[in-house]
Amino acid sequence: MRRLQHVLKAGLWFSAMACTGPQADAAQATAASAPAKPALRVAHTEAMAYPLLSISPPNRLSGGFLKDLGDLIAAELGTEARHLLVARRRMESTVMGGEADIACYYSPHWIPVAGPHWTVPVVPQVERVVSLAAQPLPFDSLADLQGKRIAVLLGYQFPQLQAAFESGQVTRLDERQVELLFRRLRLGMADALITSEVEIAGYFKRFPEERERFHISHRSFSITDTQCLVSPGSPWRLAAINEALNRLIQRGTVARLAQRYGMSGGR
Repeated sequence: MRRLQHVLKAGLWFSAMACTGPQADAAQATAASAPAKPALRVAHTEAMAYPLLSISPPNRLSGGFLKDLGDLIAAELGTEARHLLVARRRMESTVMGGEADIACYYSPHWIPVAGPHWTVPVVPQVERVVSLAAQPLPFDSLADLQGKRIAVLLGYQFPQLQAAFESGQVTRLDERQVELLFRRLRLGMADALITSEVEIAGYFKRFPEERERFHISHRSFSITDTQCLVSPGSPWRLAAINEALNRLIQRGTVARLAQRYGMSGGR
């Protein structure tokens, strides 16, 4: 029995020496030299405001729904997010040219990029009709907008109303900024405005005293699924990003994040 114990102890000693010898050093060196996962480069346009983005001077991204979403996607991929602010006109070229891996809260209806570059739907963009609280416009169908002056953002498309705009049944009033849409409505220069929930929330965040002056339709004017555009030159494949997004969606993480920022609850 003593002989057996001696042999076992000797075997354990040699095993321990082997674990700290050249083989262990080689294993540690291999682990240390293993390439780290690349950061997920998330592009955002400078034109976006709260609740999508919070930008602090001088041009520093400090928060918002899209920053948090990018961080969550990166964490699911086992890496970290690197956020980039780019001009709106450069967004498509930045992603498709490989300077960024991903950009979210876009739609194939807005950016003409065909092919397998779009993720699963992430969160809807919901547009609503806003009128004066003193003269609320009941919006149940497009017929309620007939003969009305509708303020909208310049360059935005409204396919449901295009024929009415062209025929003059509905008057389109273009403005370059959300603040000017509300100003036109407040001054009686428009009967209603149409814009997205995020732009409405952003306006009331900046001007909370204005909230009681306006009526927001309970019925949505439009709902568009927004997705993430993935660069064909990204080291992160579309399938991997879709898997990460699906896990976040199925756990309810995206819906809770959207609700925290006053947006419709995602999927």
